[in-house]
Amino acid sequence: MWQLADSEQMNSNDLAIPLARSFAKYIVEACGDFARLVECRRCLGNKVEIVSFDLNIGVPQYPVYPINGTETVSVWFLADNGTAPLVVVARPDFPDTPHQILVPEGCPSLLCVDDRPWQDVRNGYTASELMARIGVWFAKACEGELHGDDQPFDPFFSYDGAHEVIVEKDAEDAMTIGEKLNVWATDERARFLRITAARSDRQGVDCLHLHVVHVKVEPQAMLRIKRAPRNLRQLGLLLLERGVDLASALQNSISDWLTVGKMDDDKKWLFCILVTMPQIHPRTGEIGAFRPMAFLCEKSPGEIGVALGTLQRNASDKAERIRYVRMIGANPSLEELGDVAVQVAPVHRELGAVGAAELAGAAAPDQRRVVMIGAGSLGSSLAESLVREGLFRWTIVDSDDFLPHNVARHTLTRLDLGRPKAPLLAARIGIIRQDASPVPISENVLSSVLSNQLTTALDEADIILDASASVPVSRWLSDRPSDARRICAFFTPDGRSAILMIEAADRSVNLRDLETAYFREVLTNPSLADHIRPGQQMRYTGACRALTNRIPASSVAVLAGLIAMGISANASETGALLKIWMMGNDGGIGCVDVRTSVIKKDISDWIVVLPEGLQDELVSRRADALPNETGGSLMGIIDYEAKHIALVHTLAPPPDSAGTPSGFVRGTRGLYRRLEEAQQRSGGQVRYVGEWHSHPRGASASPSVTDIAQIKDLSVVLDIDDLPAVSMIIGENDTQLIIGKFSDE
Repeated sequence: MWQLADSEQMNSNDLAIPLARSFAKYIVEACGDFARLVECRRCLGNKVEIVSFDLNIGVPQYPVYPINGTETVSVWFLADNGTAPLVVVARPDFPDTPHQILVPEGCPSLLCVDDRPWQDVRNGYTASELMARIGVWFAKACEGELHGDDQPFDPFFSYDGAHEVIVEKDAEDAMTIGEKLNVWATDERARFLRITAARSDRQGVDCLHLHVVHVKVEPQAMLRIKRAPRNLRQLGLLLLERGVDLASALQNSISDWLTVGKMDDDKKWLFCILVTMPQIHPRTGEIGAFRPMAFLCEKSPGEIGVALGTLQRNASDKAERIRYVRMIGANPSLEELGDVAVQVAPVHRELGAVGAAELAGAAAPDQRRVVMIGAGSLGSSLAESLVREGLFRWTIVDSDDFLPHNVARHTLTRLDLGRPKAPLLAARIGIIRQDASPVPISENVLSSVLSNQLTTALDEADIILDASASVPVSRWLSDRPSDARRICAFFTPDGRSAILMIEAADRSVNLRDLETAYFREVLTNPSLADHIRPGQQMRYTGACRALTNRIPASSVAVLAGLIAMGISANASETGALLKIWMMGNDGGIGCVDVRTSVIKKDISDWIVVLPEGLQDELVSRRADALPNETGGSLMGIIDYEAKHIALVHTLAPPPDSAGTPSGFVRGTRGLYRRLEEAQQRSGGQVRYVGEWHSHPRGASASPSVTDIAQIKDLSVVLDIDDLPAVSMIIGENDTQLIIGKFSDE
């Protein structure tokens, strides 16, 4: 057993640390079949108590690592409970395995039996759990299952220094192509050091002198680091085993430092060595483990150059400003670097798409190019959420400027007032994630002439995200030819509901089709009776059209989060999607998944779309009315410029309607009121567009002479608004659609 010199043996009943006392008792009372208590000790002024025991291990016939049938294990418990118990095996020839914490030469093997944060588990940690984890570690070691062979051996260091390193994205890019780096302290504490590309204009606080060197090991088969280097000589030898000459790398970097006339005055110095050791997957040959490791020395480049044997101090009384001179013909050597201590510092990588996706629980980042139309409250919230989840490379399109009332619900702040939204939001998401590659375009997509930049962005996009809350924009985007998949998201005016529409990947169901399905759901689903209620509006200036809805920022956060979640979960699926989320007064969230299948027909120069659910309803009504004919009024959306008709809903026949086996006469009692109610329920988007009726049993949907006369009469009525009339006939096995337009010729 490995024992500190000042430790003293003690009786297990005298253990003062609760978990240590409980663990010793558990070994004696519950583990007699496989474990035997050996001794207990205390050390470091009673701050540490050690429980040692012999553990019998069910070693298989051919263990992957040479584990003995019985191993002596010591568990170190700390009095302040600030760190998890340390599991130590002192056998000098204990095998080198994965999941051991790197310790200096001469220290015993330290097993990593639990990778959870100690703060999260310590309050409920028990002796039985600790013993179980130790047993599992040894069982997996024997079977070679401690670390999957498809995972790199990323070493776990025991960090004991005062500094941590943040490697920014441009520094990673610079390291990839061999460019130089800069290092900065983030503030006067100098706890965090930021590594940037040398060309970066970002700077930190001038509270200490810093120098950084990057060395890269060529990709090689997995080779675990066995011991943590404690000085530059040990680090150099470790790298030499992997084909890297650290001494030459230090010589070149220090020579560059000397050339530019840097001084090492009395300020504190930190010399940072970043080491990247990519490793090759043993089966697939893929290269991974690019995270650099940081080793810090509290020495200046000049001092390290002297120890390296490439510099000497200027001992003359001339040119006193020059403190070091080069040694002519010197060969750098690692020998004297054993006196230069190194500390291993944790390395944090700037959040990129890969890391963001991993933190969001995704298998891989989505690097498709998205063009988002609208940089308002919804657009800004969506962009920030999706960027933080590793989704997309972004182009932001909006022609508006940021005004004081926008601060209430936007992600921008008062510091951004009076400037265009698109470049502001693009800059903001670029600060969150550099590889989001945000491009701003301050332009209105409904302008009569689009810029080449916007046209190219729309043509080259993989996804076009409409967050403009504008019906004309959504329809324009749906009609514009390109392969880019469209997504549309918006809130209802009262800020109580959120809607997400995602086209089919092949655009066989587009935004216009989803709009049709949406309004059908609004008009037929009882839970959506008050879905499109007018919002409470206010004027943000004295202008009569300067209106905005009164919606709290908390509602925007909730609803935008739901939409972002829907995009993240479904943007890579192939089918169309239409979701409606409703926020209750009690804080509950309801969700409606809407059927998105539609029927499309080309009639003359018109495109007519109706949800399959509407046709199913009409067929069912015909069957229920047999042997009589039936019918009713049709409601829909007519876009005269686009020659597009969306049939959305039918009203039940008024009570004064009459149906016989040979005909149907639709009544009028209460019809006008019900038409108005439906129009209001749809927010004014849906209106009366025509009639439908059924044909009797055995008859087709071909129009009769009477049907032709009726469509002519109907077209005269709708011509007042210069709109066509729609007549729909449901037969025994078919459906007929007729578009009528009045002509006085």
